[in-house]
Amino acid sequence: MVTQAQMRATRRYAKRHPEKNRLYQYRSNARTFIKHYADKDDLDKLISLAQEQKAKRLSDEGAKLRLPVKKQVN
Repeated sequence: MVTQAQMRATRRYAKRHPEKNRLYQYRSNARTFIKHYADKDDLDKLISLAQEQKAKRLSDEGAKLRLPVKKQVN
């Protein structure tokens, strides 16, 4: 059983951190869909999409690392 104080604290956190709360909800929805509703075609599409996004994010991170250093002007 959750205390009233814990419920208030949870509501305050959700109100103060809406973006994190939204991400938690998206993640939860994705897991629920995968575990309970997705068929083989859905899973294949999701895997393909995840692999594409992972490759894109890794290449974007690599591009960030290769940015030229700005020269300081005196």
